[in-house]
Amino acid sequence: MAPVRADRWQVLPIALITMLYSPGVTAWFYQDDFGWLNLRHDVHSVSDLATALFAPKAHGNMRPLGENAYWLTLSSIFGPDPLPFHIVTILTQVASLLLLGALVRRLMASELAALAAQVLWIVSIGVATALGWSSIYNQLLSAFFFLLAFYFLVRQRAVAHWIAFILGLGALEINVVYPALAAVYALLFARDQLKRILPMFAVSALAVVVHFHFAPPPSAGVYSPTLDARIFSTIWAYWSWALGPMPLGLTLFLTAAIALLVASRHRRLALLGLAWFAIPLLPYLPLPEHRMDYYLTVPCIGIALLGAAAVTEARWRVLTAACVLIYVGASLPAGWKVTRWQHVRGDRVEHLVLGVDRIHQSDPRKIILLEGIDTDLFWSGIADLPFRALSIPHVYLAPGQSASIQVAPDLLSKYVLPAALARRALDGGTAVVYRFDGRMLHRTESATFPPEDEPHLVNVADDVFQDYFGEGWRETPGGYRSMSGTATVRIGGPRLPGEHLYIGVFDTRPFRMSVRANGIDLPVELSHRDTDLSEFRTALPAAALQWKQMEVSLTADRSPLLFGYLEVR
Repeated sequence: MAPVRADRWQVLPIALITMLYSPGVTAWFYQDDFGWLNLRHDVHSVSDLATALFAPKAHGNMRPLGENAYWLTLSSIFGPDPLPFHIVTILTQVASLLLLGALVRRLMASELAALAAQVLWIVSIGVATALGWSSIYNQLLSAFFFLLAFYFLVRQRAVAHWIAFILGLGALEINVVYPALAAVYALLFARDQLKRILPMFAVSALAVVVHFHFAPPPSAGVYSPTLDARIFSTIWAYWSWALGPMPLGLTLFLTAAIALLVASRHRRLALLGLAWFAIPLLPYLPLPEHRMDYYLTVPCIGIALLGAAAVTEARWRVLTAACVLIYVGASLPAGWKVTRWQHVRGDRVEHLVLGVDRIHQSDPRKIILLEGIDTDLFWSGIADLPFRALSIPHVYLAPGQSASIQVAPDLLSKYVLPAALARRALDGGTAVVYRFDGRMLHRTESATFPPEDEPHLVNVADDVFQDYFGEGWRETPGGYRSMSGTATVRIGGPRLPGEHLYIGVFDTRPFRMSVRANGIDLPVELSHRDTDLSEFRTALPAAALQWKQMEVSLTADRSPLLFGYLEVR
């Protein structure tokens, strides 16, 4: 009968996670999800597949399992359907819960402690966020490999332990700290295993060196590592978030109770819990400008272990019950609020994107111009190119949307069809304008666009701009255009003194580019370079203020080069 009773203990956490997070796990795609869905459009050969799996992606991340393989596999099989992604998410988290329960039962020989650990981890704010947003599946996969490796460590399965550790390095960068966590366990529970763990530190060090070789950390921005006094406020922020949103007095009360637990007879598990919170959090501490609640997905396993140690301390039943009630009472509503917000946000994006898809299906040749887009919807449903993910070409924001969307002008302009092209397309019957009301798209018969004679942005990858392409361009797979040697583009001249010509190229290898405008050589400098784009800037002569249009000639010493855009701003 023991196996039957053990199985019954597992039903509650699995049912609980399904019930609590159903709004999140039924949410539609939003924001970064579309960038990852677009990854499949960039694979046309074996070499493309290797690049898609292993090359650094957004913010310099290298996560072949936690992001690249996950998105490539599921999107290639199921397309832009969120359900398979949510199913994999739930199955991964269920597997992690079973591992956590098995670990606690082995360490404490208590079904109650195992159940407490599972429930306390389920209601944590980090898990709530990760379960509802497919883009951070890597956090859940990281937790799975942490727990899987730890499970094999406790069971002394050396080969399986190493395999789980190595695979974890492909899920998320923070898995490089696993050897430190394993060493803490060995020091507390099994010192004879310490010598088997030490070689893992060398592998983690090698992984860090390889990562920073191929993806050096940025020198500026929110992802730029910084070690200063803010690290203390960052630690406190994550600690207070992990305990749940509550008044400071209650946070201090729970902190004092945990300190008391460290002095109890279950101090070893309590110390392991603190280590499990602190060690996986270390890689995030140098990012004081990018504090995210989902970074707590793995560290909150430590909070769960602390709770498991507390519930088996018979002397403190009243104190333990009070602490558990405070934690669950604070964390559960916060998690529910997050999942509801994710569902509502995804719902708006779903109505917009699928509405555009229906319009496109009714007349695939039309350019679709969108009005009624606010700032939140821009970031959640426009910025990461959802229409490319659904293979819908020629979707732009209508000109004149800057008042309703608070986004940097140099970014927003990439999504707006220039007024000169919009007016020409609308007059020629090749474009339609739709206004989004939050749930439906309504066709606008009369649209007013700002005056413009020539476009000041030319998207070289889109044949909507083909009248402005000169010689030297070649279409390439994936909806881009490339040039070899020299190519020309026509674009509007500057409107104000101090405006520059910017040129975006999807190539980050070192190369030199020369630019001529209306026969005049222009000085060229690299404006910035990120993981997939190099942007060059050229100063325009004073005489250019008299030019209504410019014939721009581009020459580079590397070929082919994928473009990209030209913009005067």
